[in-house]
Amino acid sequence: MLTIDADYGHSAALGHLNRSFNAGRVYGLKGPNGAGKSTLLQTLSGEIAPLNGTVFIDGAAPGSAAAAGSVISVGDPVFLPDLTVGEHFSLLSRRSGVNFAEVHELWAIDDAIRNSAVSSLSSGQRQRVYLAAQLYQPAKALLIDEPERHLDHTWTAFLAEELRHLAANGRCVVLASHSPAIFAACDEVVKIS
Repeated sequence: MLTIDADYGHSAALGHLNRSFNAGRVYGLKGPNGAGKSTLLQTLSGEIAPLNGTVFIDGAAPGSAAAAGSVISVGDPVFLPDLTVGEHFSLLSRRSGVNFAEVHELWAIDDAIRNSAVSSLSSGQRQRVYLAAQLYQPAKALLIDEPERHLDHTWTAFLAEELRHLAANGRCVVLASHSPAIFAACDEVVKIS
């Protein structure tokens, strides 16, 4: 069970929320900008603490040793500026044990992209690279803030399919979005106001 009152700036962004998010499902958080969707994701990941109440991931507090590796939080893309895309994936592969060859094919990350500096990519390519790098890390839950940003309609539709696939393989996916295509892939849409 999840009980959250999260602080966002100087005011409570979220009221009382008492709910569970379960493995094998995709949950969409829907609401206007400033409603608290990102705050909820940050609270679930342990990036910020609830004002009161509790958050548990399989009985452990987010950020605790017992919950380590349980959650991947996907927000704004972050890259090391001097590395190529391929070097980023190589570092991630060594750290996580993930073989990204199939992921590269899925997300059309070809040799030209892998050999490029991240800074030289378009915003859409950069978002695809970031999602490909993060979504397949070993974790029980994926917390994703507006994953469709900078993606065109084709890639947004592909992302929606991949989110369903990840949930079908036992992941809990909780995401904030404004995209009807992404919400259509959700098992449940939670309105945050």
